[in-house]
Amino acid sequence: MVAFLSVQTQSVSLRGAVVPVARPTVVRRSIAQPISAKYRGHGTDLSKVPDFQRHENDSGSPEAQIARMSARVIQLTDHLRVHKTDYSTRRGLMAVLSKRKQLLKYLRSKDKAAYERCINELGIRQLKAEV
Repeated sequence: MVAFLSVQTQSVSLRGAVVPVARPTVVRRSIAQPISAKYRGHGTDLSKVPDFQRHENDSGSPEAQIARMSARVIQLTDHLRVHKTDYSTRRGLMAVLSKRKQLLKYLRSKDKAAYERCINELGIRQLKAEV
């Protein structure tokens, strides 16, 4: 999109005299695109998640959330193997791991059998015993 938005005057020197000359200024305006760093789920293998859902549309149970986060951890780990100095992704991975650990602690305290099933089927190490 090109639009004539204003007329600017510029000084031009003619035989020693400074004469103001009006020239139209062409200004290119582009529509600002919103910047979104929010993760959209592309490339994450969520094939194990249905095994942990309590019903068809379940996305909030701890087991389902842990399965989703585990898939995300695998994806981010693969990404970091290629891009070793991607520190913002490393920070995101740490946030996901921390959230998953909180959910695992909650699940261990509420339903030991579901906790054991999650860590065995997803290949997650057991949480350290609290002292």
